[in-house]
Amino acid sequence: MVMFQQMSTNKNHRHSRGGKNKESRLSAWSKLSPALRFVLTFSVSLLVLGSAYSVLTARYDDLEWLLNLTASIAGGIASLFSDSVSFSGHFISCHGFSVEIIDECTGLLEMVIYCAAVISFSTSFRKKLIGIAAGVPAVYLFNILRIILLLVAGASSQELFRFMHLYFWQVTLVLMIGTIWLCWLRFVVFREEKGTVEVPA
Repeated sequence: MVMFQQMSTNKNHRHSRGGKNKESRLSAWSKLSPALRFVLTFSVSLLVLGSAYSVLTARYDDLEWLLNLTASIAGGIASLFSDSVSFSGHFISCHGFSVEIIDECTGLLEMVIYCAAVISFSTSFRKKLIGIAAGVPAVYLFNILRIILLLVAGASSQELFRFMHLYFWQVTLVLMIGTIWLCWLRFVVFREEKGTVEVPA
């Protein structure tokens, strides 16, 4: 009986100590600045989503439909403005200049970065879903515009194509992701809803 009581006391002590450790970790996390919590959460989210992206793109055949779809949409829109545009599979041509749509041209990587930023911000789960549901198509459409402009640039000048592809659009994509994310914050997260109180996730 004494042994049973002692074992029960030790078990309760371990549970109590585990609970205190958990509370201590939560307390330490809550003491961090919101900016630092965002950076840490964003880093972890980006690592997880980035790993998933790497696995997905490693299996090239799984993305064939997306490459063809992206080429078809970009080529279809460009052909509305020029009869010299043609597309087949994941290739688009204009005035003899051709571009091949590869996985980096689908906007998936930009979507990964954007989704990691949305997931990492402290707000309600519903607002995060809205951010992803609205932001991902916006990123994809902007990427379609990028492909069309690169096609036009390449058909006009090889030097202009290289400049836009290697420098201009790299910076523009970062600004695009940041702009969409800030619009989500402005019009969804920080939008005042009368009579509604949301608990951050």
